Amino acid sequence: MSNYLPEALLATVAENAKAVDKNEKSAAYVLELLRDADLTGKDVKTSVNVIRELSREDLSVGFTTWATFSTYTFLVSAGTAYGDAQASKLVEEARPGVTGMAGSFKELAGAGEIDLTSEKVEGGYRINGKLGWASNLYDNAIVVTGAKDAEGNKIIFSFEAGHEGVGFGRPFGLLGLNATQSSWATFDDVFIPQAQVLTENFREYMLSVRSAFVLGQIAECLGVAEAANAAAESKLTGIKETFRADHAKSLELTADVARRWEALVEKVASGEQLTDVIELLELRLDASDAAVTAANIEVRVAGGAGYASSSSTSRRYREASFIPVQSPSEAQLRFQLEQARAKIA
Repeated sequence: MSNYLPEALLATVAENAKAVDKNEKSAAYVLELLRDADLTGKDVKTSVNVIRELSREDLSVGFTTWATFSTYTFLVSAGTAYGDAQASKLVEEARPGVTGMAGSFKELAGAGEIDLTSEKVEGGYRINGKLGWASNLYDNAIVVTGAKDAEGNKIIFSFEAGHEGVGFGRPFGLLGLNATQSSWATFDDVFIPQAQVLTENFREYMLSVRSAFVLGQIAECLGVAEAANAAAESKLTGIKETFRADHAKSLELTADVARRWEALVEKVASGEQLTDVIELLELRLDASDAAVTAANIEVRVAGGAGYASSSSTSRRYREASFIPVQSPSEAQLRFQLEQARAKIA
C-alpha cells in the first residue's frame, strides 16, 4: 500500500512501466503528475518516500524523480537568490533536474577529481571539460555541477539547458533506464555569471547535501528490492518452494535496510546532521546488495517467463544491475568505506 502517493498516480506509473522500459515514453512524464499532486519541493522525508514508492513500480521513474529531488536540494541548500529561483522552476514548471555531481562527490571522498575546469574571470567563471555521464538531459532541464581551477579551488554552479557553450550528447544505449535521457555533456569556454555560482565553500556545502542525496539513492534500492521480493513471493509454489529459504534471507536483508534507512530519515527530518559516514556508506552498500539479491531471486523463481525481455521481472533484473554502477558506484563506496575505517583504526 502507498503511504505518500495517490493510488491513481501509482497505477499510472505501473501501467506505463513497460512503455518507459522500451523508451517509448519518457520517464520525466512523472514530474507533472507529482507537481499536480503537490509532491515536489517537499521535505526530505516525504521526498525520499515518494522515490521509494515510485521505484517499486518503475525505477526509471524513481530515478528521474531522485535526480530532480537532488537537484532541488542542491539549489535550495545554497541559500542564493538564483538557487531559490531555479528550485521554484523545478517545482512550478515540473522541470527535470540534472545532478552532474559525480565528480564533485568523488573529489569530496578523495576517490577522484571533478571533471570540469574553471577559471575566474570578470563577472564569473569560464568552464571547460566534459561530464562523462549525466541524466535528465532534456532541453528544459536545470543542471547543477562542479568545477575546479588550476589552484584546486572548487565551485558548485547551476545553469539551464541551452546555455551557450554547453552541449548534450546523444542518449546512451543502456541495459535499462533508457528513458532517463542519460548521456554526456560538454563545456566549451562556458561563461557562468557569479550569480549562478551556488557556493565557493565546496567541502562544507557538499557535506550539507550528502545525506539527502544518498538517502534518496537508498530509497531507489528499497523500491526495487521490495517489488522483486513481492513478485517472487507469489511464485514460490511447487518445485519453486526450494527457493523459500533464499527468499526469506532476501526479505530479512531488505527489512534490515529499510529499518536502518527509516531511522536515518527520521534523524534528517528532525534537523540532525548525519556525521557518521561509515554508517551511511555501509547502508548504501547494503541497500544495493538488497536490490541485486532480490532481483536475482525473482528471475530464478520466475524461470523462462522472467527471462523474456518484455517481462516486469526482466525489467527489475536490469534495473537492479544499474544500482551498483550508479554514482557513487559500488567500487567508490567500498574505497570510501575502507578509507573511513582506516582513519579510526
